[in-house]
Amino acid sequence: MSNVCTTIIKESPIPNLKDRFRKGEILVGTWLNGPVASQVEIIGGAGFDFVILDSEHSSYGLDQCENLVRAADAVALPCLVRVAPGDAREVSKALDFGAQGIIVPHVSSEKEARASVRYAHFAPQGERGAAPTVRGARFGQTIWKDYLAQEMSKTMVVLQIEGKEGVEQLDSIMSVKGVDVIFVGTFDLSESLGVSGQLEHPRLLNAVEEIVIRARDRQVSVGLWMPKPEQVGPWIERGVQMITVANNDMIFFDACQAVAKAVKIQIPDPSAL
Repeated sequence: MSNVCTTIIKESPIPNLKDRFRKGEILVGTWLNGPVASQVEIIGGAGFDFVILDSEHSSYGLDQCENLVRAADAVALPCLVRVAPGDAREVSKALDFGAQGIIVPHVSSEKEARASVRYAHFAPQGERGAAPTVRGARFGQTIWKDYLAQEMSKTMVVLQIEGKEGVEQLDSIMSVKGVDVIFVGTFDLSESLGVSGQLEHPRLLNAVEEIVIRARDRQVSVGLWMPKPEQVGPWIERGVQMITVANNDMIFFDACQAVAKAVKIQIPDPSAL
């Protein structure tokens, strides 16, 4: 029986996202709003570098993420999970499932940043709960010391700056050892700045640029979200490494709309007959 299990559960060929960021690569991902494993596989097959499972704004909870991580693994797609801020249990479970990292929304202080890093890493770096038989450890088949080394090398902590308080405390947040990416939550930040939903408003663009410049000066990787592909070019030029575009619902809607339009345009106008 042990031989059968060893054959089924193999070492993962999934790229190490953290290593790629350290090398300075620019990586492109999108968000998953529905608990549909096949869409995770499609995202990987389409050429995205990573997917973010959104347990904050989506129609699914953290407990449904394990199968979505499994789907990502099937197409060698690195996977991150957005968790509830300040929730050690959610952080631990997301990583136990095999996700390569966490995204923590609405971080606005050094204290919150330190807690996020602490929850994501095992002792002595942190206080993440330890269990040797979780999926990430191949249900106990990975030797524990090897699993510890694996998690240290790949676990990413991505902190979202989404409000004026986070911008004001940015330097102290970035000073926390173990923060891998500062991610600008552009939509929430627009709300905080009084220009809700206006992603091209100068007040928002200036705030985002300030965050990017300050993070790059500290050699901290920066990420952001934009709804349209054509909006990301200027930010890539400014040094943003972690690009997320739209989400699966938006992409599917745009594709459906394009297909319907392409077919309907071929239908003769009855008034012209």
